[in-house]
Order: sequence, then structure tokens, then C-alpha cells
Amino acid sequence: MDLYGSDQLSGASIVSAGRTRLWGRVALFAGLTVLIGAFALLSLSWPSAARAAAASQSQQPSGSPISSTFFGLHINLLSTPWPQVPFGSLRLLADLTTWVHLEGQSRNQYDWRMLDGWLSQARAHGVDAMYSFVNTPPWAATDPHGNCGHGGKTGECTPPKDLSLTAPCQGPLAGVTTTDCYFKEYVTSLLDHVCTGTAPNKNCQITAFSCWNEPNLDGFWSGTYAQSAQMCSDMVKIVKEQCRNCITLTPDVSAATTGGTKENGDSRSWDEWGKNFLLAYKQYGNYPDAAAFHPYAAQTFGLERTPFPDTLAGSSCPGGARSDRCPGTILERVVQFRSLLDQYGMPGKAIWDTESSWGPQSGLSDPDLQAAFVARWLIGQASAGVARAYWFLWEHAGRGWGGLWHDQNGITNAGTAWGQVYNWLAGATFVKPCSANADVWVCDLSRPNGYMAEIVWDASHSYLPEATSKYAVGKQFTQYRDLAGNKNPVRGGNVMISTKPILLENAAPPPTHRQ
Repeated sequence: MDLYGSDQLSGASIVSAGRTRLWGRVALFAGLTVLIGAFALLSLSWPSAARAAAASQSQQPSGSPISSTFFGLHINLLSTPWPQVPFGSLRLLADLTTWVHLEGQSRNQYDWRMLDGWLSQARAHGVDAMYSFVNTPPWAATDPHGNCGHGGKTGECTPPKDLSLTAPCQGPLAGVTTTDCYFKEYVTSLLDHVCTGTAPNKNCQITAFSCWNEPNLDGFWSGTYAQSAQMCSDMVKIVKEQCRNCITLTPDVSAATTGGTKENGDSRSWDEWGKNFLLAYKQYGNYPDAAAFHPYAAQTFGLERTPFPDTLAGSSCPGGARSDRCPGTILERVVQFRSLLDQYGMPGKAIWDTESSWGPQSGLSDPDLQAAFVARWLIGQASAGVARAYWFLWEHAGRGWGGLWHDQNGITNAGTAWGQVYNWLAGATFVKPCSANADVWVCDLSRPNGYMAEIVWDASHSYLPEATSKYAVGKQFTQYRDLAGNKNPVRGGNVMISTKPILLENAAPPPTHRQ
């Protein structure tokens, strides 16, 4: 997301602390310029569904049950009623909890009220929280009036002005002389505020921390690869010294499009930026526990039909194929990210999708197609081994990004589909990764006590929810569930499938977690 990093939505505008700014979705997205290894060469000739199937199979699932924390959400407004669908983790961004909001007035002067409100809600509803650092306060910024790419001069994208300056620190680090005091003091104060107990075994209300939101976009970061690596290493060290069970993540790179150069000459392309970041990070050695990226479906503006997570066919991507605007399916980009990490210092580290969705409403407005998208987004990434997936955004359906709930009409079809897929997946294990035979996708699941299930959908007409095809069902399956929550018997050994996944089940009792 190259928007809402420090602000909250209000219709078409962004309401920030004491100011309102209109930030359009501009062409600042990052993507892919160099496809990685043999996969890239093969993908040039493969049909879209075949490429996506290979992407899903290239990351074998761990064989462990899918955790509830795989299902992550962004919520924009603290006043929004808590989602009535189950999820396991809340990402703190776009909710007035960034650095500039918490320490915006002056050094070591904090206002924790908004953060405390969100953490109180998370505790009350039994979900954990992750935090993405972003938005340098003006008093700390290298250039407080620097242009951060959104038409305004805020300086929030610039590095701290003391990043390379060796000086005495203040506040929680009083008595320490080091570089990067401003940021280190903030990270330390945040940990002190949200954690209890004794280091390094503190218990923290925030359990995961990513280094910086979308640094490959001018709107969020004007610093260099080396500066980003230095700050990330500082954050990882502080967090791990306080809470060794907390999870640290790389910067959340934006992976929506290909090409482009930032104003400072660095690449906007997510793979190129990520490679150079990891090369710069090598000198520190204390790599984060996991890697974060934002694989939005494609360019998040100007497309009449947003591509589905598993295929570009039928979308507004030129020729239904890869281009700068559509750098491959979400599943393909998971494979590319895995290859990049393995090559540049983070082999085997977990991948988190810390933000994505179909993007703006204009790219996918049909309620049934939205339901199909969110289901395939969750199922595909879980099968591909992505550890967590944070949907952007819960509310503002009809006018915001990926909205699953409307403040007047309540939960949408897509929101209902989210709840159903949670019930299908949480606690289940993929027997093998999802795979496609032509355009028919199949995913096999199991649970204890003999429960077997199969998720299936037809991607051949992704944008025609009324189009169906006959699917021969294995004899072990006696019933199926749809995205609306209906349960139906299997009759005659066949079911009709469409763009919306269904769950085939055997006669074993349904899992007890189903709500």
C-alpha cells in the first residue's frame, strides 16, 4: 500500500493528525524487473494457469496445521465495530499508530493513546498484533520539508538526521553513545510500553515488527539501501534483546508493478530493491526472522478488471499476460520472493504477505467476484507456504480498498467468504499443494479423526460468476460447502463448479472449530 501509511480514510480523503491530505494512488508502485532463475525463463511460454500451479507447488507446505494467525486484517478506524469474522492477527498501519503519530511533537514525548486503544481491542478479541515502522517525525527528519511523493512536503519519508551521527542518546537510552539515537530510542520506548517481564523473555502485546513500510516507494522512504539496512539491523537487535520470541521482519516491500527508478536513483522494483537491501544488510548478519512483501494483484489503479491471485487470464492486464502493470500472479511472486531470499542471505526464512488485496473497488466491483477473489487469495497463499496474509482493508466497502464490510450495509459477500474460508482452513493441513489441471484448481486437506476435504474451483471464466462446469467428485466425498456458508449433499457423483471455490467433505464429523 503506497497510501494511508500515517493516516485514516474518510471518503476520498485521508484524515491525519491535525491535517487532511488527498493522496491519489500514483505510479509509485514497485515490481519486478529481473525474473529469477529458470522459473522466469519457463514462465514466458507457459499458460497462466500452468505458471500459477507451478508457483503453488514450488513452496511445499510444512505439513503443519494452518494457524489462525495466518489470517490477518487491517482495520482503519478504531470506531469501526470489531469484525464479526474470525481472524488471528491485526497489522497496525493506516490507523494513526506510526512513529510520527506516537512521537510527533518532540523527542521522547509520546502519546500512546491511539496505540493503547488498538491493543486493548486486540486483547479483548484474542488476536495478536504486528507493527510496521514508518513515517519519521519532522523534528527527527533529515529534511522536514522534503517532498515525499504525494504532492505535499512532509519529510516523513526521509531518514532520521542522526542516523550516522555518533552522539549521546536520551530517554530510555540515556548514558549510551551511539549512532541512530532517535530511532533506537523510539523502538526501545515502544518495546518498554507494550512489553512486560524481564529481557530477553519479555511478553509483548505486539509480537511482530517489520523494519519499514514500502521503502521502495518515494512516498515512504527517500533513504538509501544502506540506510534502510542500518535502521533495520538496529530494530532487530533491540527487539531481540527485549523479546527473543517476538518476530522481526524485513521492510515490507511493495510488489504491485514492475520497473521505475526512485528520485534518489534506487530501484522501485521490489525484487531489485530487495536484493540490494539484503546485500547492504550482509555486513550486520542479524537477519530478521521473516521477510515481508505486499503482492497486490497488479497495478492498483487504471485496470478495469483486477487479475485474480492465480491467473492473469481475462483481466485487464495487456494480453492477459505479464507486463510492467501485471508482474505475474500473486502465487508466482511468492516463488520469486522465495528465490530472492534463498539467494541473498535469508534461505528458508518465512514469507509474510503483510498487505494486499484486489486494491481499489473500481478493479473488481461485482460482489460475487470479490468473494471468489478473497477465497482464492487465502487458499492459494496458505497452500504456497506463506506464513501470514494480511488483507487490506476490512472496512470502507464500495469506496475503499478491498473492503469486506460497509458501514451502512454490513458485511459483504467477500467478508462472508473470508469467514467461510477461515473455517475451511484453520486447523487443517494441506495434503499437497494446490494444483491446476488446465483451469480447474484442486487442493486436498486433512484433519484428525479421518476428516478429508478437497477445495476446487474453475478459473477458466473467473469474471463470469454464473458460468459453471461439471466436476466429477471422488467417492469419499458426500457433501460440499460454498462461500455463503451453505452445506449441500453430493448427488450423482458430480458437482457444478465456478470461479468461487467450494469445499468437498467426507462423512467424518466436521471440525469442532467451525462457527
